[in-house]
Amino acid sequence: MAPTRPRTARARLAHGGAALLVSALLGSAFAQVEIPALPVTPAPTPELVPTPAAPVSPDTATPAPVTPPPAPATPRPPARTAPLLIVVQATSPALVNGKKTTVPFTRVLTLPVDRVAQLRARGVITQSLDADLKAFLASLPRQGQDARFENLDGDWAVVQRNGLKVDEAQTRANVLAALQDPQGVKANVALTGQVAPKRTLDFFASRGITAHLGTGETNYYGSSAARMTNIHVGTRNFQDRLVEGGVVSFNQMIGPVSTRAGYVTGLVIAGERTADGVGGGICQVSTTVFRALYAAGLPIRERQNHSYQVHYYDPQGLDATIYQPKLDLKFANDTGGALWFQADWDDRESRLTINVFGKARDFTVEVGSPRTLSSTPAPADRLIRDASLRAGQRKQVDWAAPGAVIEVTRKFIRSGQTFKQDTLKSTYRPWPNIFLVGTRR
Repeated sequence: MAPTRPRTARARLAHGGAALLVSALLGSAFAQVEIPALPVTPAPTPELVPTPAAPVSPDTATPAPVTPPPAPATPRPPARTAPLLIVVQATSPALVNGKKTTVPFTRVLTLPVDRVAQLRARGVITQSLDADLKAFLASLPRQGQDARFENLDGDWAVVQRNGLKVDEAQTRANVLAALQDPQGVKANVALTGQVAPKRTLDFFASRGITAHLGTGETNYYGSSAARMTNIHVGTRNFQDRLVEGGVVSFNQMIGPVSTRAGYVTGLVIAGERTADGVGGGICQVSTTVFRALYAAGLPIRERQNHSYQVHYYDPQGLDATIYQPKLDLKFANDTGGALWFQADWDDRESRLTINVFGKARDFTVEVGSPRTLSSTPAPADRLIRDASLRAGQRKQVDWAAPGAVIEVTRKFIRSGQTFKQDTLKSTYRPWPNIFLVGTRR
């Protein structure tokens, strides 16, 4: 910009005269006041001075780099609205059709959706989750369970349920990682090994016991507590029981029916009446064993049906009574090897089941439905005086059943053809309702 010039005398006079003229024009409304001269500085005329451009080298004649704006942050995927599954996955040794293999073992603890959302918001394993996780891990088998036959989707196999070694610290870490992952839906229980039981697959493989031969089943609905006790005591003799030799004797397998063995007093058939006796209900077990061995195709050596049709043993014609030491139930073991029994009861459904296993056979057995050849009506009710009941008290101890002759045919089938069959015949006498009538006063 050009330098400012000094103010001239003429300029100062011109400024003073202008002031006197303003005073005169204001007239008499104001007293005359002398206004001193004010210095006036003329506004400078701006000069545009160009800014020198930066020198440009011919070798670097490229535009200056432009910094791009920051990219928007990638949004975090929303958490899945799904349960969290805490999963145990392992395999158990098995013997299927005589060949060693494995079957899967799986257990799952499911955390519901709402709880998973709360846990993810906390981001930690809470006290309640830790308690649930401890209970779940404690429920896993840590000791091996002896190998035995299991029904897997309709096919029988020997399964050896090993115990599991669990790394609890790593399992908690897996669960926490799944909770902290918005997409996590599964956490694995960390396993470090397995513990074998005492009875392994070799127990069965070495004896050639690889096949299911037959099943017996009966219903004991309506049994007294004493009768059920005797059923349990007798059935325990067929729970995981190996039988070797050429003959299967029921009395030998159960031993003496006595209070020392755990039996209690219950109702038994004694001659022409039903009376109290030790072991009442043991015939529920002998009938169930009979049905298993009969279905297995073993030859019958000794069997006696009950005097009358007992409602516990429907369908009729497939029962077997025992009465020590006179009456026994015997079968010949023609399988060429040992037999293995497994038994289970369900008191809620009043169902008793006994299975028998052995060497695989090249034929199947088909047991036909019982056929009633003749029937006789039940006689009139029978009353029995009983001093153990108060006078006038009446108690029914048996129920009427018609007499009948019933046959059952058993067929042996190989390659779709029957190559042998036999017939089982049972004769039942007619039986009345029996009531005890009190006489005690």
